[in-house]
Amino acid sequence: MKKISLFLLLFYLPLFSATSFWQELIEIENKFFSKKSVLMMISVDDNITKTLDENKTSTLLEERIHAYEGLLIKLKNEPYSLQKRNNPFYDPKKSEKEINTLLLKIDSNRKMGYLQAVKRDKIRLQTLKIKSEIYQFLLFLAQKWTNIDEKNLIRKIDKTTKIVKENIPIKDLISTYEEVAPKKGTVSSQIKENFFELAKNYYFFDTFLEYLRINAKMLTYRSIASELQLDDLITYINEQPLFAKANTYLRYLKLDVGRVVLFLLIIIFFWMLNYLIYKKLYNYFKSKILQEEDESDDILIDNLDRIRRPVSLLINGIGLQLALEVVKYPQPLSEKTTLFFHLFFIAIIAYILMQLIENIFFVYFQHQRLKNNKELRAELVNLMLSITKVIIFLGALLIAFVKMGVNITGLLASLGIGGLAVALAAQTTLSNFFGLLKIIFDESFSQGDWISTNDIEGTVVEIGFISTKVRTFDNALITVPNAELANKPLKNWNKRTIGRRIKMHIGVTYGSKRENVKAAIDEIAKMLKDHPGIISPEKIDKRSMRKRYKDSGKFLSMEDKLGIKSTMLVYLDKFSDSSIDILIYTFTKTTNWQDWLEIKEDLLYKIWSILEEHNLEFAFPSQTLYFDKENVSQNLDLLEDKKLL
Repeated sequence: MKKISLFLLLFYLPLFSATSFWQELIEIENKFFSKKSVLMMISVDDNITKTLDENKTSTLLEERIHAYEGLLIKLKNEPYSLQKRNNPFYDPKKSEKEINTLLLKIDSNRKMGYLQAVKRDKIRLQTLKIKSEIYQFLLFLAQKWTNIDEKNLIRKIDKTTKIVKENIPIKDLISTYEEVAPKKGTVSSQIKENFFELAKNYYFFDTFLEYLRINAKMLTYRSIASELQLDDLITYINEQPLFAKANTYLRYLKLDVGRVVLFLLIIIFFWMLNYLIYKKLYNYFKSKILQEEDESDDILIDNLDRIRRPVSLLINGIGLQLALEVVKYPQPLSEKTTLFFHLFFIAIIAYILMQLIENIFFVYFQHQRLKNNKELRAELVNLMLSITKVIIFLGALLIAFVKMGVNITGLLASLGIGGLAVALAAQTTLSNFFGLLKIIFDESFSQGDWISTNDIEGTVVEIGFISTKVRTFDNALITVPNAELANKPLKNWNKRTIGRRIKMHIGVTYGSKRENVKAAIDEIAKMLKDHPGIISPEKIDKRSMRKRYKDSGKFLSMEDKLGIKSTMLVYLDKFSDSSIDILIYTFTKTTNWQDWLEIKEDLLYKIWSILEEHNLEFAFPSQTLYFDKENVSQNLDLLEDKKLL
């Protein structure tokens, strides 16, 4: 688990660097080249210089080096982001307009004799110039760092340093600041403010260029072939006399024997590695899993089958990239080709992670369910698994966007703005999702429960994000929105710990003797109390009930909370039209339908036997007709008279 967590952290690390390159540059400037730091550098204020001792200076230097390292890493990982719009550091179009405006103001103020205003605007003009130099230089690095060698990079750094020092007269600007430092007034304050802004950019760029010059190797591109020192092997092969003539022909294809041989060797090596993992290692793991004879064997093997092909594709992809790096050596692969491999690896790794997480979830939670918590709900595990998969998918998607140069900060901001519209358009979907949460946390029902509403009845198959699938007893599958199930009355027949009801009326004939009926009722009641499948209040473990009551921490009727019914009633109920009715109302210990049917059948046979022993007969709907003799005689006489007529 620790290894997987570390891998996930490394895999998703780019996601947490939400700060843009230019914003990070601004933060570095503000931190290490503040007003206080600038004053130390120009040695204007001796009191400030004394406030920092050698240890603090050394610590700040180390922190600045780490900050520059982070800036270089961001430049290499996000080269596309440097050209994005809304640059907080330097906007070329806006700056060009401001420069033109400043030139006009300088000319106008000089003619009118406002020398202080001229100095203010000149410093601002110099600030825009150095910002432009910084912007252009970093843009150059972002575009060219994969194609420039160490010597040319150092040459570029030296050239840029020379241009900055020639175009930015820092000593004259420091003198200007010293001149206005003791003065007060609006223009003087503006001059000092502009100076510190200029000095912050100047000293940052100066120290950054020096750092980059010393650590030029950090930025220059090194192919995989160089990192693995395969370039030495290529050179050794090409130096052999046997391949000299072949190289004269291959050079027209921009190839040589060394690279071709190494290309083939890499392809063969990774093909063999893939074979070993795809066949041998797979069979080894499969045999180990089957040896354990665990209930999770099918899950483990299924997940092993799922990641088998993706792992094979990942290995082949790595081999192909390395082989192409060798063919292109010393030039790097094109940006589009590199981006394609990166996106391919991201997709494959995300898929493998999803399968591994699913494997961990099912196996771990199945063991926990069997050992520690038998009431662990399957739908809760499925919800956690689904959320984890969504996080992995979104993480992979965001990393892919970063690799493609998409501004993640802007993307997330736009999603936030459009969130309201999405929420309004997806009200039904959201209500179904919140219905899922209500179902889970209210424990309304779980997978496998028998539920019924006014419209549906059946067994819960799956509780999903949007809907719940119910299998009816005539074997049809119904999909019901979660919001509908969460907001309507619902019967859950599985929320019964003890007790499934048996309710019936036994009708005996009106010719039955009263004492026989009473004796039969008493014997039926005794039979129910003694029956092993029937629950009665005397058979409930009160100590267990008290423990469950204590665990709940609430004032509840625990019999109702847990679904325990033990009522037993056997009474002479009513005189119906055709029978004398005996009410039998009781509960079985089991809640299983088949067991309940068997117990009910046994009760019916025993009740039948008890009625026979007491000479009682089952009544059935009947009707008795009574004839009045005198009325019948009169009717017959009338019929005779009609015949005579």
